[in-house]
Amino acid sequence: MTEELDLDLTQEEQPRRWRFDWILPTFLRPRRTFVQIAEQEKPAWLLPMLLLSLLILINILVVGPVRREAALMNMSGELPPGYEWWLPEEQARYQETISKSAGFFSIYVTPLLGSLGGLWIAWFLLGSILHLGLTLGGSRSSNTSALNLTAWASLPLGVRTLVQTIAVLASRSLVKTPGLSGFAAAEPAGFSAFLAALLALIDIYLIWQFVLLLVGVVPMAGIARGKAWIITAIVFLLILALRALPGFIGMQLSGLNTGGGFFYF
Repeated sequence: MTEELDLDLTQEEQPRRWRFDWILPTFLRPRRTFVQIAEQEKPAWLLPMLLLSLLILINILVVGPVRREAALMNMSGELPPGYEWWLPEEQARYQETISKSAGFFSIYVTPLLGSLGGLWIAWFLLGSILHLGLTLGGSRSSNTSALNLTAWASLPLGVRTLVQTIAVLASRSLVKTPGLSGFAAAEPAGFSAFLAALLALIDIYLIWQFVLLLVGVVPMAGIARGKAWIITAIVFLLILALRALPGFIGMQLSGLNTGGGFFYF
């Protein structure tokens, strides 16, 4: 009898890995929930990351037909100036490039891999660099705790993906000016292009993510609130600048705008 009681107590003391009970409280009671997340010493980041990945997959599948329609419209649009003077092989190469943009790989595979890669890489970098910064600031928290915090604080980005999916379904058109990119120059170049890529990432959901990080970092780090918040802000801005680089490079190489529809963590 005593052995069974000890076994039951041991099972109750073991932290649960799948904390479905934290999902809604993350939005409704964030302060209390992130105290519990901060106290979790075991990995608890898998559930929110899988949930975000699932929302990305749904978004890609739903938005795919709309993206294909847009690509087909581009194919039937006006030809580049001087097209009739191009060599036959140049015209064939151009038509092949346009046709590939409406293919399965370009419509589904590339956006999915880019979005999932951006999600997981950015999450790992944010959590790891945040842990490094807090450690230099005197915190004794673990890297696992930082990864847990950044994963759960990123759930508002899943709300963004869900809202964008519904918006595309309702309007049958892609989101062409994500975030604050509408405030950027019409044809950005140089630093303006980097600023446009940066503004495309900033919206209410990103601010929501940042606020949740601030809520959770203090109980997790165990250092002065001001120091924890300053370190978090610096790391967050650094990761934001790194995330803007792919969009900036893409605009420089291809002249495309930032409205590609990819999910950015």
